[in-house]
Amino acid sequence: MKIPKKLVMSNKLNKLLQNTGDMALKKRAYNIIDSLNLQDKDKILEIGCGDGFYLHILSSLGMKLNLVGIDIDKNALKSAKRNLSGRKVQLLHGDVLKKLPFQDSSFDKIIMSEVCEHLEDDVKGLKEAKRLLKKGGIIVVTVPNKNYPFFWDPVNWILQHFFGTHIKEGFWAGIWNQHLRLYTPEELATVIEKSGLKILKLQSLTYWCLPFNHNLMHLAARGLHSGKLDKSLSKAINKFENNPKRPFYINLAFKIVNLVDKLNDLYQPSGSGVGVLAVVTK
Repeated sequence: MKIPKKLVMSNKLNKLLQNTGDMALKKRAYNIIDSLNLQDKDKILEIGCGDGFYLHILSSLGMKLNLVGIDIDKNALKSAKRNLSGRKVQLLHGDVLKKLPFQDSSFDKIIMSEVCEHLEDDVKGLKEAKRLLKKGGIIVVTVPNKNYPFFWDPVNWILQHFFGTHIKEGFWAGIWNQHLRLYTPEELATVIEKSGLKILKLQSLTYWCLPFNHNLMHLAARGLHSGKLDKSLSKAINKFENNPKRPFYINLAFKIVNLVDKLNDLYQPSGSGVGVLAVVTK
């Protein structure tokens, strides 16, 4: 009996994401890749590719994909080059608020994840992505949700709901760190419509989480990038690693995180969550 293609893809994604301890990132990555409706020979651009994690996932699926990543941050591109060493992925420096170095209608699919909240003009950024998309192609956009759950970032949740403010930078900036704005699903829909793109799907992601989840992930990332952790421990918590040997306490931590995350498959309140995902076309 032939296994359905969608189930094969789902199994591959789950395996590639098994070492992703950040439940919001794991859920977001799965939904982004799943929403792309990938086909062999697709030409895919990631705008704001960061450390190259989504490109790593795409290049590990065993498909014939033409992958390009672009980012304004040169340090992020250096990280991406290390993480994607040996992969057939083109990485470029560029600014989406200026004309990117590609012809109109160059790409079948585009990822623009956690980018709009950094842009002075988010509509302009989406219009540039639209220019690069082929007719009938897909763009997957994700942004942080203004209606995030209390436990994700309790400090800023209290500040926002009772004092109308938030912490803008540093460790306790939490979900607001380096962000000009957060979005409700309705606000993201308005921005997308102003750019001339059509919404195919709009949903919130990740409601259930551990207390102070954002801060816990920040601490883990800080430890990983400090270079001070033992190599085996670094591998055990590195999202780019597959099937690393983990100490029992790291395994336990992953089990707890995954157990909490399963609640998101059972119940996701409409409009509330850590992130908002939109699948759009032109």
